[in-house]
Amino acid sequence: MTLLLSESDIHQLVTMQDAIKAVEEFFSHKGIDAVSSQRTRTFTEGSVLHVMHASHPYQGRAGVKAYLATRQGAKFLFLLYDLKDGTLLAAMGADFLGRYRTGAASGVATKHLCGLKSFRLAVAGSGSQAATQVEALVRIANVERVSVWSPTKASRERFAQSVTEALGVECNASESLAEAFKRCEVATTITTASRPFVTDQLLGGVTHLNACGSNRESRAELSPEAVSIFSTVCVDDLVQAKTESGDLIQAADAGAFKWESALELGQVVRNGFNRKGKTLFKSNGIAGEDVALASLLYDRAIRNGEYDASFDFSIR
Repeated sequence: MTLLLSESDIHQLVTMQDAIKAVEEFFSHKGIDAVSSQRTRTFTEGSVLHVMHASHPYQGRAGVKAYLATRQGAKFLFLLYDLKDGTLLAAMGADFLGRYRTGAASGVATKHLCGLKSFRLAVAGSGSQAATQVEALVRIANVERVSVWSPTKASRERFAQSVTEALGVECNASESLAEAFKRCEVATTITTASRPFVTDQLLGGVTHLNACGSNRESRAELSPEAVSIFSTVCVDDLVQAKTESGDLIQAADAGAFKWESALELGQVVRNGFNRKGKTLFKSNGIAGEDVALASLLYDRAIRNGEYDASFDFSIR
């Protein structure tokens, strides 16, 4: 029988601590006994279908995530399989899954690349993905203060209030990006911007940056000059980054970045990292993160025994 888990079910099951643990474990196995394939996209008038998948022998699981983006938004579905016999273990909503694994990836990267146990955080972006970015960093370090900027005043003010109430961390809405980044050691960008808006001049005091908004070649949050000031550039998957990381693709084209200097997060998690200078984590989001967290949530749902919606997809 296949377990069916709604978005509401996932929201009840997931915690950021779980997401960080699952994603960190995945990166320790990536390239050894976990294979994450590249995202594919099918374009039609007014819609884009995205599909990504991964297999994890270390968990005995494999999974596929598909989501269709239209002018009305995006709808997400994840399918989890048993690697031993091909059983479809679960079909689940994947919106919250994606928010948590993306935040967790930034948490893991910041933990291993940044080295600071306490810092002030700047966030560019105030959407649903930004909230889990902040939560992940709060779980891996002492975040003294959060400064948020986004173009719409009402949105950034609502976000600041919700972060303060939900996480108990002082969060201020900034009038400008420069104000948000001022006196912050760590920053995260998680926006839908198509053109670079983060310049090198804004990053004087920032020692670590998570760039999470763009996963299209034509889109970027960071200017080539901004990318060039980082001593270390780390990605979740190098092959995927070369086709999706608009920030790095454009920087490489401008001669401000060399692909051969990039690290993969899996290398850093497994082998450690001696930090020198500023560090950048360019996150695109990869399927292995989804499989790792979905597998943990499936196991929890089975143990809890509270989720009895299921369907038999087998041929009789």
